[in-house]
Amino acid sequence: MAIETKMVTDQYPPMSDAPKKLVPATLSFEMRPDRIGYRLSLLRRAVGMEKAEIADTLGIERTYWSRFENGKRPVTEAVAALLVDRFGVTLDFLILNRWGGLPLDLAEKMRSVAAGDQKI
Repeated sequence: MAIETKMVTDQYPPMSDAPKKLVPATLSFEMRPDRIGYRLSLLRRAVGMEKAEIADTLGIERTYWSRFENGKRPVTEAVAALLVDRFGVTLDFLILNRWGGLPLDLAEKMRSVAAGDQKI
């Protein structure tokens, strides 16, 4: 008894033909740890906290927060969720720099902080 098999690989392109970049360059730029870290710094300064205070509020190590804010480490999903829950920021703001869904008072405070950074 012989079993006949058919090759199905011809129907699908090889994996190497997959798109090289799924995320547009503008979004990739905003998703870099240093860009996210800057937004974390804006948030922290807008709510009037020191690095140690915000780390303690979130229940994380102070050095851990510093690494996020300094762009040395990507922010974790858990910390991002805590920031959304405790400070009212959006994931769109944290990850993609989209200000649209932020509470107005918080957005104004962060814009004021950012404007101060521009003057330096």
